[in-house]
Amino acid sequence: MNLTTGQPFWLTERGLGRYPVLDQNITCDVAVVGGGITGAFLGYYLTRAGLRVAVLEARYFGSGSTSASTAMCQYELDEDLSNLRQQVGVKRANDGYLGNLYAVHALARLCREELPDDCEFEYCRSFYLASTKADVPHLFEEGEARRGIGIECVFLEEQELHARFKLKAAAGLLSGDTAQVNPYKLTHTLLQAAQANGLQAFERTPVQRYTPDADGPGVTVQAGSEGQFRIRARHIVVCTGYAAAELVPQDIVNLHSTYVVSSLPGQAATLPTGTAQIWETARPYLYTRVTADGRLFVGGRDEVIKNSTFQHAVLNHKTDKLLAQFQELFDADTPCTPDFAWGGVYGETSDGLPYIGQHPDFPRAWFALGYGGNGTTYSLLAAEIIRDALTGREHRFAHTFEFGR
Repeated sequence: MNLTTGQPFWLTERGLGRYPVLDQNITCDVAVVGGGITGAFLGYYLTRAGLRVAVLEARYFGSGSTSASTAMCQYELDEDLSNLRQQVGVKRANDGYLGNLYAVHALARLCREELPDDCEFEYCRSFYLASTKADVPHLFEEGEARRGIGIECVFLEEQELHARFKLKAAAGLLSGDTAQVNPYKLTHTLLQAAQANGLQAFERTPVQRYTPDADGPGVTVQAGSEGQFRIRARHIVVCTGYAAAELVPQDIVNLHSTYVVSSLPGQAATLPTGTAQIWETARPYLYTRVTADGRLFVGGRDEVIKNSTFQHAVLNHKTDKLLAQFQELFDADTPCTPDFAWGGVYGETSDGLPYIGQHPDFPRAWFALGYGGNGTTYSLLAAEIIRDALTGREHRFAHTFEFGR
């Protein structure tokens, strides 16, 4: 399954990180299927908990959706808190937001205090803009709902947005508790740190199937191009997203494509909003972030797709539209000369929340399916939740993202 098109910036900048290919049968406590950022988080957290872990990636670590991610780490979800309460109930909706809030700051501690590299982690602010005047009352109510559960955000009217930030929007919510990171560097930094604690990481090792023991607590995982190798494990964790349909519960996610264009380095210095991220109430929405070398990422133009086969000819058209939309945000000169452009696949659930936990149709398997626009924070939460479950504890947000909701 092709999860990207064009030239993803992170992968181009850093190049492929290389790992061995599985060439023999092995045993471990946990077999993790999928080597994107979710698999890397799991490998890191589980090995630190003292478990013997093998992470199996069908292609190259971090080269799929992770390489196309903009890694905008927000407490804010694609579904507004006020709307989400109507879909999943007040408690689950509140916990969805609070869980992401927690994950943003947990990521800060991880990058700044634990890992040998901060992976370009940076705190920033975010603007959530009303795309039309009709969205203003809802945006005001959304701010009230968020503040009601202890999340700090400020409602800004049209005149203040323009006077302070040169933004052309009917209103906006300005939040802190937002961050950004280099997702590809973070993936490999987590893997390499975990390898020092005994993690086994295998690239170009597709998992064909797994079989629960008929009369025991373990599983047998068949891996390799023809399933020629066996991994005996106590647990299997699947974090392939939508790249291995036979291993993932069906009919829980819709595929979308999203597109991103990157400016030349340094051009973000002209933005009146500084390093703040920007997104909007329109669906699909435009979104922006700034990188450590001063590039501006502008993304959006999302669309539902049946599979991940991209039309490469669409990319130039999408890039032109994104740049035009970006220029409409500001009443100021904001140069954005395109340097890289790419598309990526992501999944979206009906309520915008991920699925983390066990499923009745898949005995002795755990899932870390970080669907939605918050993949980085969802991945960290999944790693913590599954780590706690496998070591006899219960995470605060263990039931927030479970199947069957």
